[in-house]
Amino acid sequence: MITVLFVDLVGFTSRAEGMDVEDVRGMLAPYHTLVRQQLEQRRGTVEKFIGDAVMAVFGAPTAHEDDPERAVRAALAIREALAVSNERNPDLDLHVRIGVNTGEALVSLDARPAAGESMASGDVVNTAARLQTAAPIDGVVVGEATYRATRDVIEYERVPAVHAKGKAAPIPCWRAMGARSRVGESRRRHDATPLIGRRREYEALLDAFERAHRNRSVQILTLVGVPGIGKSRLVRELFHDLDRRPELIRWREGRSPPYGHGVTFWSLGEIVKAEAGMLESHER
Repeated sequence: MITVLFVDLVGFTSRAEGMDVEDVRGMLAPYHTLVRQQLEQRRGTVEKFIGDAVMAVFGAPTAHEDDPERAVRAALAIREALAVSNERNPDLDLHVRIGVNTGEALVSLDARPAAGESMASGDVVNTAARLQTAAPIDGVVVGEATYRATRDVIEYERVPAVHAKGKAAPIPCWRAMGARSRVGESRRRHDATPLIGRRREYEALLDAFERAHRNRSVQILTLVGVPGIGKSRLVRELFHDLDRRPELIRWREGRSPPYGHGVTFWSLGEIVKAEAGMLESHER
């Protein structure tokens, strides 16, 4: 299971037709560097550069539990980085269309992308390319599997399905508008099924809260487990229990992403910003 990202420059062919080859290279080199930086910062693998088109894979050769989120955040970061680049260099005026899709693929782990060898193949790759073609200028369009995996952390707008050549049915798709603030993430999640088991672990969390409340002291717990075992669900269960109490309890959340630089105190920074009422949009 991988997530594929395609990004392509808008109007590059017509612009390049009247340019000297050295000027074309001078325009593409910083663009390629910018895109690669945003992708690799989130542990995406750049599979190939084809002129102004870039294909990247998230989930191969190393898989992460949040690969779809990493891909969409990388797409949004590419768009924002290009906007900043255009402000600094108005003559470049680069704009992109980006498509992101998640699904099963055949992955060759011994492939060498640097040598032009393809790592992933399958319908997920073709569909990502179709979504990229249908995206609006400076738009990020994702497929259904990507949307379902990231809708709690990314703000989306439903757009008309894509009628792609060779596809038996239209492709449902959504446009990524921006990353949601992680403030109150547990408050937004409503689990349809009750928590079964994990009573001992839950009571440890509840006991730590009671000691912090009673003694006015900091309590630290660490939840360790393989992806999907229910760590986040256990924390949400604590939140919902505290939220039902009559007394006012201020709940703040912070998260340190497993990629990028300067993330050591990232979670503490998110908690402080949440308490101050700062949004992600205030950082720019």
